[in-house]
Amino acid sequence: MTEESKTRRKKIQATDLMNKIMADYFYGLNEAATTGKQKVAWCTSVGPAELLRAMGFAVHFPENHAAMLGATRLATDLIPEANAVGYSPDICSYLTSDIGAYLKGFTPLAKAYPGIDSVPKPDVLVYNTNQCRDVQDWFAWYSRQLGVPCMGITSPKNVNEVTDSHIEDVAGQIQALIPVLEQISGNRLDLARSGKRWLCRGSAPNCGRRSWRRPWHRLRH
Repeated sequence: MTEESKTRRKKIQATDLMNKIMADYFYGLNEAATTGKQKVAWCTSVGPAELLRAMGFAVHFPENHAAMLGATRLATDLIPEANAVGYSPDICSYLTSDIGAYLKGFTPLAKAYPGIDSVPKPDVLVYNTNQCRDVQDWFAWYSRQLGVPCMGITSPKNVNEVTDSHIEDVAGQIQALIPVLEQISGNRLDLARSGKRWLCRGSAPNCGRRSWRRPWHRLRH
């Protein structure tokens, strides 16, 4: 193959910035967990991350960790570890690869970010079953292993049209999380400071729709 015919890889201009953002994020989580300066919450991908951050938690997303396991082609070596303790090979591979990594005491974070030895130990586990039911079992397993509280939101399924009943249901479940999370974090939820960010993030679709805004006005200060 001639030199001219070789494919040239063009560096994406945002790569260095994204690498720094990710490094700062994971080193920040590691510092929070190892020094105790900040409480750590694990949160599923569509869980109430804004609520957790508004209370001062550093937030870790296990699905991100599982994605790293897949991207580094390590998941297939780790999934059997979870199968060996009873998890079916037919369920979510994010769950089984992440639990397998924990059982083997392994994380790709250690190679990517020198000085990080493990995923950050949580003070609380918070899920939302909106994307799949498995996340509740995933976090419940870690709750038993690590001895930390696990709580979350069970979202309505197979919804064609969102009704007031659906909204009241989910809002009520979020409402119930607040006093427990306040106790764990040691911080009160300040809706005057965080509510706007919670309700409308940038140019998100449906931002400002009354049906989305209504439940948050009922959360207590």
